[in-house]
Amino acid sequence: MASEETQNKPTEQSSSDLLASAKLVADAAQSTLRNESDKVDKSKVADAAGDLLDAAGKYGKLDEQQGIGQYVDKAADYLHQYQDKAAAPSQPADSKPEEGGGLGGLANLAGGFFKK
Repeated sequence: MASEETQNKPTEQSSSDLLASAKLVADAAQSTLRNESDKVDKSKVADAAGDLLDAAGKYGKLDEQQGIGQYVDKAADYLHQYQDKAAAPSQPADSKPEEGGGLGGLANLAGGFFKK
């Protein structure tokens, strides 16, 4: 029988899915280095990076309750939440992204990773 912890996790990624995620993240990094970050779909990149962290935790047999494993798990969850929130309706045009949290606040927290 599968444990409750295993049942709550998203489905496992195939090797080809993980390679596609790695390529997407690498392409986004290259675009950013070329100052073409406006061409990057940050939502998709966040989801792909979350998938890679999920796989790293699984294949590295990291304990999700302690040590580095808990941080890898939290980071993967954060990235997946970023993707989910980006898919939700955007905020009104007259509000500033840095005010009131929301997607703008989330993007600011991810600053260094998704820096333009």
